[in-house]
Amino acid sequence: MDKSLFLTPDIDIDTLASCLKKKYSHNSLVSFKNDWVNFVVFCQLHQVIALPASTTAIRIFIEKQAKDKKLASIKRSLISISHIHSAFEFKDPTRTSQVKTALGKIRLDKRDDSKQTEGITLDMLAELERQLSHSVELKDIRDLVIWHLMFELLLKRGELRDLTLDDVCFDELGNCLIQLQQSFYPLSQETTVLLNNWLNASQLSEGYLFRGLDRHQNLSSSNLNDSSIYRIFRRANELLNLDIQFSGLSARVGATKELSKCGYTVHEIQEMGRWVSPAMPNQYIGNVERSERQKSKFKTKKPE
Repeated sequence: MDKSLFLTPDIDIDTLASCLKKKYSHNSLVSFKNDWVNFVVFCQLHQVIALPASTTAIRIFIEKQAKDKKLASIKRSLISISHIHSAFEFKDPTRTSQVKTALGKIRLDKRDDSKQTEGITLDMLAELERQLSHSVELKDIRDLVIWHLMFELLLKRGELRDLTLDDVCFDELGNCLIQLQQSFYPLSQETTVLLNNWLNASQLSEGYLFRGLDRHQNLSSSNLNDSSIYRIFRRANELLNLDIQFSGLSARVGATKELSKCGYTVHEIQEMGRWVSPAMPNQYIGNVERSERQKSKFKTKKPE
């Protein structure tokens, strides 16, 4: 494996995937790539070696990141750097006492920055539907079905973004199913009506299910990006006139809490939401200690 390919910002996803000892989703690979490229650029600016990296370089890098990044982003950067070093069988520079001490200080400084994402509730969805259900504006029709669909299927942003018309199926009785990861998930009658409204209003026949809209209500040919999804949820916040702030995870968080209240177990919710670990469902429903144990166990799992 050519190390020089990993010392340029132009590294591609396929090259990165080929070097890792375990298979990851496309979204995870994109995150790993972005984290690694940020570190490589940092090392180039400071004229230090990125691979293998020194403990000092890692420490200064995360201290610089701490000025404008959240703790979760910094931790993810360390995991990405660790993966690359492991792929080349270099000693992992992220596990030294120096780096752990620096991360501990950052964790203390940012102890308030990992607050739980606010979840959308069924009552909030009902209020949004009351406000927008009679609108003929494409934006209103699109956003309303997105909020309901993401809540009902516990969708990740990437799953919503990548949905196509081919993933939408109707049976002979008009019931709708959505295909995700080779499985089919039935929609409620209410969400099916909202989805049909969107299909009829948008007149889409192929390609991505949800698209961007310009100020004249013209549909884009490309799918929504994460920023667009964030703005759609920020709009929900404005319509509800709430002091809290939603994010693209708000439907997933709210649905997890609702399922837990209805008696579903963490492992049932994990399966419904397509999580690889029960850590995040535990975190969303307030089992923080159990969530941290699960995260720790998952991170330290040996690559297969």
